[in-house]
Amino acid sequence: MQTELTIKKPDLLKSTLIFSVVGVFIPGFTAIGLLGFQMLLTLFGIECHNAWTVLWSLTVLGAITLPFLFYQHITTLTKKKLSNLKTLLIFFNLFEYTFIQASLALFFTSGQTLCYVSDGQNGMELVFTAWLALPILIGLSMFFKLILKSKNE
Repeated sequence: MQTELTIKKPDLLKSTLIFSVVGVFIPGFTAIGLLGFQMLLTLFGIECHNAWTVLWSLTVLGAITLPFLFYQHITTLTKKKLSNLKTLLIFFNLFEYTFIQASLALFFTSGQTLCYVSDGQNGMELVFTAWLALPILIGLSMFFKLILKSKNE
């Protein structure tokens, strides 16, 4: 008599809530990463405010595309994919968090301001938009949890 081991599906919402607690404290680090990417683009010869436009274009595209890719992944789950779902969710949360952070900054500042105005708050918008990204991530995880639950039934 053989028994088949079952793999418990991870609680996506719980993992995202834990990430959100951490996310309250890490927006400065992800903002530094975004500024570093902008500086890298500037090193390649792209003007500073144009580098922000490129960065925002890429992050908006990423923020829209990544949930669809993750949705596709969880709707076609195999046992192998299920075993690494929690790790994949951590990476999804980190990248989506950063993409949303940068994408929302587009509505609160401009490349011109970030590059050439020194009012003492350059880049602070990135911290605030990172906090705005957390409820969006939680909402996405609630949606993904529903998808996994309906797949189970």
